[in-house]
Amino acid sequence: MRQGTRLVAGVLAATATAGALVAAGVAILLSHIVDLRASANATLRTGVSLEATINLEELVVDAETGLRGYVITGQSLFLAPERAAAAQLPGAAAALERATENDGAFVLEARSLVASSQSYMNTYVPQVIREVTHDPGAAQSFATTAEGKSRVDGIRAQTSSLERLISARQTARQRAAHASANTAVRVAVVVLIVLTVLTVALAGILGWLLVGRERARKRTEELYRASEQTALTLQQSLLPAEIPDVPSCELAIRFEPARAGELVGGDFYDVFEAGDEQWVLVIGDVCGKGPQAAAVTAMARWTLRTLAAEGQPPTEVLSRLNEAMLRHDLGGRFITLIYALVDVRGDEARVTLACAGHPPAIHVSDRGEPSLVPANGDLLGVWPEIRLRDAELSLSPGAALVLCTDGVTDQGPTHPGAERSADQALRGVDGDGSAAALADALLDEAGRWSGAARDDVAIVALRYLSSAERIAPRGLTGATAGA
Repeated sequence: MRQGTRLVAGVLAATATAGALVAAGVAILLSHIVDLRASANATLRTGVSLEATINLEELVVDAETGLRGYVITGQSLFLAPERAAAAQLPGAAAALERATENDGAFVLEARSLVASSQSYMNTYVPQVIREVTHDPGAAQSFATTAEGKSRVDGIRAQTSSLERLISARQTARQRAAHASANTAVRVAVVVLIVLTVLTVALAGILGWLLVGRERARKRTEELYRASEQTALTLQQSLLPAEIPDVPSCELAIRFEPARAGELVGGDFYDVFEAGDEQWVLVIGDVCGKGPQAAAVTAMARWTLRTLAAEGQPPTEVLSRLNEAMLRHDLGGRFITLIYALVDVRGDEARVTLACAGHPPAIHVSDRGEPSLVPANGDLLGVWPEIRLRDAELSLSPGAALVLCTDGVTDQGPTHPGAERSADQALRGVDGDGSAAALADALLDEAGRWSGAARDDVAIVALRYLSSAERIAPRGLTGATAGA
């Protein structure tokens, strides 16, 4: 009787203990499940804030791009991106403020960014549009463009700061969720030792949650790897894989994207052989960035190579490229470009050059005196009929031809009275006047105006060597991104 009583008491005690352990395990598991869900919801709210921040910056950039095209051309069709951005700005601003308020963080920073964006869109942009109508020269003046650049740079700086704050908050929440998930796993292991079928069922639920989390992590990694591969592929379409040696010449190339790691930009260059003792130098800038701009760049590069093989003069090549662009739906994107055909014969290199809306090429004499090459024309991809005026020049031994994009001198606010001319930056270049020294001088000019460049920089410098230098030519220097 006593043994039966002790058995019942032991069974009851064991059952009670097991029940308490199961209850405790279930309570802890449920607590961590709730924490994981709360962390997930918090991460989603932070993601909404980050997306709203990026969207607001993109609207300002779109407006800036359209405004720049309008100032340059005076054509109202370029205002389409600005008008679309202005229409979407109130909703985007409200979405950012609402997102940060819901997340309970960085509300003041968001309001400051919204105020700066509204000031730019509602004050500066209408001012410039009025100036284009009544006084185009004022709209294109240094003071006006510098003010616009300063405003946009300020907005981008605010955006970057807010993005860093939001990303740091999101990372902290993800770490907390990861720690909570690890604790839940340890609790599940302990519960499995003493649980009955109910414990196994609960462990199964936990396992399902963990498997789903692992699948999501792997999917994220796969998407990240795919994104990296896409960026690499687009980069390869923008930049030539190999730069040839140009006889009797030395060549220096410098390329830096707008931000570290941002290789899919609008600037591009190319150097290739066009025929017997003829070589082509190309430098250009596609409106915008990202995959769409990269696709336009790739189309332009290969079209130019195909047309060059036909022996067409530079103005004809650019006219046919313009026709090819108009046959495609490029989403309103246009290209500015310089195409230089170099004929290396005898004791000089003859250059025939055409320019389509791009910053002018620079001729540096053998005495180191820079001057702008008087070739000009309309940008490509906008009008069926374009005006192009080519230029011809000779490179005597020691003379050079330098091409660059507007990133060299368009990097942000300047000091009062500061010169921002690429040819002035080449005046009095230190060193031996080599192609590398000329290219480095412009690269230094680009980095001088801001702590971190906000626009792409591409530079191509070709110098015709003297007879003595041809004995041991220096060849190509620095033909890599960031060189």
